[in-house]
Amino acid sequence: MAWTLQEFDDPRAQVLALAQAVREGLERTLAERGHAVLAVSGGRSPIPLFTRLRELEVDWSRVTLTLVDERLVPADHPDSNESLVREHLLRGRAAQARLIGLATDPALDLDECVRRAGLDLPRVDLALLGMGEDGHTASLFPGAPGIEAALDPAGRERYVGVIPPAAPHARISMSLAALLDCSALWLSIAGQAKRRVFDTACADPRSALPVARLLRQDRVTVRTYWAA
Repeated sequence: MAWTLQEFDDPRAQVLALAQAVREGLERTLAERGHAVLAVSGGRSPIPLFTRLRELEVDWSRVTLTLVDERLVPADHPDSNESLVREHLLRGRAAQARLIGLATDPALDLDECVRRAGLDLPRVDLALLGMGEDGHTASLFPGAPGIEAALDPAGRERYVGVIPPAAPHARISMSLAALLDCSALWLSIAGQAKRRVFDTACADPRSALPVARLLRQDRVTVRTYWAA
């Protein structure tokens, strides 16, 4: 299984460690390829990390930012991950980075957004992930229509459309195959409830949770950072 776990009693220490890992990943990729593509997740949890990342002394002018997943809403909608990234990450030193969103079709047609992402977005080098208490990561929700195809590690589609069973808004998400094509994956989780989900996903070989599919593979190490 390709995962590691670092534990932190203090969420601030978790943020500092994650930011340092991202810095090292960006510097390594910039040295090897001259450019880096970093995909980040939305929600409120990453905001402290974003405020730390935006002051990293890396060459942000050679970094493209994009999203692991996005709700099918306009870019200025309160639920938009792109809006969150613009407000909290694309500032300070990181304002030099280029941001490419996922809900790019003016009509917000899910199939068209998926098609455009597959054609227009470069391969993601590095990805920052979160996890829900239902075991979803990115917008790969358990029980969503077509989820097995989205979780196929050999799938050909880098982006998929998702209709969550119990969450508002249709989503566009990186597929498991696209995540496993990254050179570095970081998973940030907090609290006892999510730790129990993580432990179950790691220990139960029969688990069908999306996060278990991510963790129980041998292509790329998922470096997990948990804060109590």
